[in-house]
Amino acid sequence: MILVRTVITADNIDVLDGTDLANIPGDGVLTVMAASSQADTLMTITGPGSEPVVRARALPLRTNGQPLASDDIGLSIPVIQGGHYVINVDIVTAATAVIVAIYYDLGDLGMA
Repeated sequence: MILVRTVITADNIDVLDGTDLANIPGDGVLTVMAASSQADTLMTITGPGSEPVVRARALPLRTNGQPLASDDIGLSIPVIQGGHYVINVDIVTAATAVIVAIYYDLGDLGMA
């Protein structure tokens, strides 16, 4: 399992760039939870080949932009080894957004 938590206050075209999840280390699942302190913050996730997996999804409105594990449903995406998945966050109105990405390899999922 690899967890990346990022706090942003401006548009970010590749939240995972420069992190341990910039390139997926093995086949598995990527779960993304995100929230924003403004209701008009949008998130798009693209996979290898620039195919949108999630397109312009409005993030839940949360105090300090912190997602709530008890209320916010994470997006779970099957991922492939070496794949570059891009999380693009568009902050329309000045806001703080928190993005949590958790990668589970097949072993974590009991499938190895």
